[in-house]
Amino acid sequence: MNRRVNFKTLWLVSGRDGKAREQRFSSKTLLFGPNGVGKSRITKNLLWSLGCPTLKQSPGHWDPDTAAALEFEFAGKTYMSLRQGKRLGMFDEAGDLLFSADKLTVWDRLASEFFGYKLELRRPQSNVYAPAGVSYMLLPYYMDQDGSWGADWDTFENLGQFSKWKDETFQAFIGLHPNAYFVVKHQKDDAVARIREKEQELDAQRKAFKRVEDVLPKKLPSLNVNAFRSELAELGKRALKLQQEQVRVRTQLLNLVNSRQKLHSELNVAQRAQSELTGDFAYLEQANTSIECPTCGTVHANSFHARLQLSSDLESLTALVAEMRSQLDATEADEARVRGSLKQIERSIGELDQMQSERRARLKLEDVLASQSKRTLDNAFERVTNDLGVVLKRLNESKDRAEVELKKYTDADRLKSVRKYFNDQFASLSNLLGVPASEQISEPKPGSRAQSGGSSAPRSLLAMHLAMLATNAEWGDTPLFPFVADTLAQSGQDDTNLRRMIDVLGRAAGFKHQVILAVERLPENVPLGEFEVVTLAAEGSVMSEDSFKAVTERLQVPLAKLREAVKPRVEGGPLAES
Repeated sequence: MNRRVNFKTLWLVSGRDGKAREQRFSSKTLLFGPNGVGKSRITKNLLWSLGCPTLKQSPGHWDPDTAAALEFEFAGKTYMSLRQGKRLGMFDEAGDLLFSADKLTVWDRLASEFFGYKLELRRPQSNVYAPAGVSYMLLPYYMDQDGSWGADWDTFENLGQFSKWKDETFQAFIGLHPNAYFVVKHQKDDAVARIREKEQELDAQRKAFKRVEDVLPKKLPSLNVNAFRSELAELGKRALKLQQEQVRVRTQLLNLVNSRQKLHSELNVAQRAQSELTGDFAYLEQANTSIECPTCGTVHANSFHARLQLSSDLESLTALVAEMRSQLDATEADEARVRGSLKQIERSIGELDQMQSERRARLKLEDVLASQSKRTLDNAFERVTNDLGVVLKRLNESKDRAEVELKKYTDADRLKSVRKYFNDQFASLSNLLGVPASEQISEPKPGSRAQSGGSSAPRSLLAMHLAMLATNAEWGDTPLFPFVADTLAQSGQDDTNLRRMIDVLGRAAGFKHQVILAVERLPENVPLGEFEVVTLAAEGSVMSEDSFKAVTERLQVPLAKLREAVKPRVEGGPLAES
């Protein structure tokens, strides 16, 4: 499968400000302009639109309800990730909503499944594992000016939600172990932790039984458990009989309801016929001696015999209506009586259920009292240990299976090759970036951060990111996202080093990844190569009124679908009812 992810277009729109931006990206895009023009607004929203909690997302006058949509290619198909506030949605090329969420924990699970990112990490002070999510998947691909250039990994908010996340995140990223390894490893760790819990529970039970045994009196009251059980059995028989009677009465009630509905329908038909005959008779009383049919033109005699026959039919139908009303009244009375019987049966069943609950409660209480005896105490302990033994056996079997699977994914030669490849890449890139040998990390591990100060520290951090990207491309199995860097001019980089950083980044990251770079100054004769330069000149120029209509039209339908799928807790926002 093609692992590469390409960012195609970013749309930003603020309904409050009436401004928007459409930014397209090439294989290498360089956002150029002084501080304050909005370079970071573009880079941050690339990651924010995918669900990452970026730092300083809404500073100053930035509209916090700005909607961000990122169109990207993955596995040969085009998708769009849309975010507005807490609502996130993923759309396919046809504009259909694939999945949505208004909580990052839910989005992390759905997005991890979408991108095939299987890493799970452990919550602090617990044995609960959860999908790592997009922040950890994208962490090596993003260098943010507000949190990525320091001595620790502070690129996104809330990275501390998992314990000891760095080693597993970066080992999985460079392919030291495949994705499946960490899935099985977490299964093993979970089994081991649960085994420990059950063993502690078993030990606590043993100590508790021992304490009770030590304080047992010599003579204990006894309880006729069999008598209680017989009583409960008798109650059960009575309840069964009542339930059978309930079924019979319900059947009778159903038949009566059907009869009533049938009689009601027939009575309505008869009453309509009675009404029509009454009208016909009244018409004949007032008509001439002959009546011409309005349809066929035939002339009929309005004779006394005809009126007499119609009067006889009317009397018969009137008698039928009266009889049917009598039958309906009788059926309704029977139905009321049966309903009363059914309610009485239901009350009796409820009383029996209550009695059974009381008996069981008494039996449990007596069981507790009887458990003070040595014999009952031994039986209870045996039951507890047997139950825990079954659970422990099942957990140990799970652990053993996981250990067998882990061995399949633990290849010593592979581990050695991956580590060597990473170390060689890091050493080579550190030298290319001009990091003095004395300030280079002597024994680098994936995710290591330079602890030294000065201008070499940012270059060492860049070397670490680029080395991890190269190793991931060679040995990993997760998607190859674009490398986004903002900004390289850290710790007073001079023109020589800044030129070197731009050149090395473009060649190293751009070999297998799309590159999006934000810089505030360009040294003379900097080799831009394939970079397409996007210049932002004026302060606050990242969004404009000129783009508002076109971007609004582009995002109006997806935003409406997202709002419908994830009902907003607070109505309104940009493009609301626009």
